[in-house]
Amino acid sequence: MQITIDKAAVKASFSKAAPQYDFFADLQRDIGHQMMSLLCLPTTNINALDLGCGTGYFSCLLSDLERVSGLTCFDLSPEMLVQVKHKQRQHQLLDSCCLVQGDIDHLPFIGRQFDLIFSNLVLQWSEDLTLCLKQLESVLNPHGIVCFSTLLTGSLFELQQAWQNVDDNKHINQFMSEQQIKKALKAANFNNVKLTTETRVKRYPDLLSVMKALKGIGANHVHGSQQSSLSGKQLLEKLDQGYQPFIDKNGMYCLSYQVCYVIAESNS
Repeated sequence: MQITIDKAAVKASFSKAAPQYDFFADLQRDIGHQMMSLLCLPTTNINALDLGCGTGYFSCLLSDLERVSGLTCFDLSPEMLVQVKHKQRQHQLLDSCCLVQGDIDHLPFIGRQFDLIFSNLVLQWSEDLTLCLKQLESVLNPHGIVCFSTLLTGSLFELQQAWQNVDDNKHINQFMSEQQIKKALKAANFNNVKLTTETRVKRYPDLLSVMKALKGIGANHVHGSQQSSLSGKQLLEKLDQGYQPFIDKNGMYCLSYQVCYVIAESNS
C-alpha cells in the first residue's frame, strides 16, 4: 500500500509533541517493552539502529544491553533528538551513540552496517512499507535482525466511528493489514519471519483526554485530512455523541489499538 504523506507536517507534529512526549507515551512504552521481551540478539558486538527513536527511551535500554557495542538514534524530528541529547547527560552509555535526523523512507546509511534494527510504532508513517523494508534489509549485515512494531487496520476504530457522526471527512489514518505487512516482508527478502498480533485498549475519562493523548505523542496528524465545517463546542458535542457506544460501564472512553510485532532476519 502506497500513500502520500506530508512529511514536513508529520515532522512538525512530532517536534511540537517532543517536550511532553514521555508523559503521554505509556502505550508506546508498553508495546516497546513487549517487543524487547521477544528480541533474541543474534551476535555479540552488535551495531544497533533505533529507527524512529523518539525521545530515546528505548535507545537507553538498547545501549544497556551487554551485546550492543554501537548505537545509532534516528528520527524525523530534530526536537525529538534534542530530547535524546538531554537523556545523554543522564545516561552514560548513551554518550557514545550517534544521532541522525532523517526520513525512514529515505535512509542516509550506505552499505551493510547494522546487526539489529529496532523500531517501535514508526513504520506506519512510511509512504511505501515495501520500499522502506527493502532499505532496512540493505543496511543489515548478513543474518541481521529487524524488530519492529506497527499498527494494523482497526486501530482507533472507536474514534473513527465517532467522527462519522460529525462529517464524512477523513479524520483517522489508514493502517495496513496483517496480510499486507507479510507481503511487504516477503518482497523485501526477509527470512525467518515471526509475526504476532494483539489488541490493546486504552481508557480515558472523557473525549478531551482521548484527543489530548493523541496530540501529546504527535500522532494527531492525518494524511490528506480536511477540516470539519463544525468547530469548538458544537464539534465536541457531535463527536461525543458519536463516541457514546464505546463508553464502558465505568464511564471510560475506550480506544483500541491493533498491534503487530515482527522479528525477521536478513536473507543476505
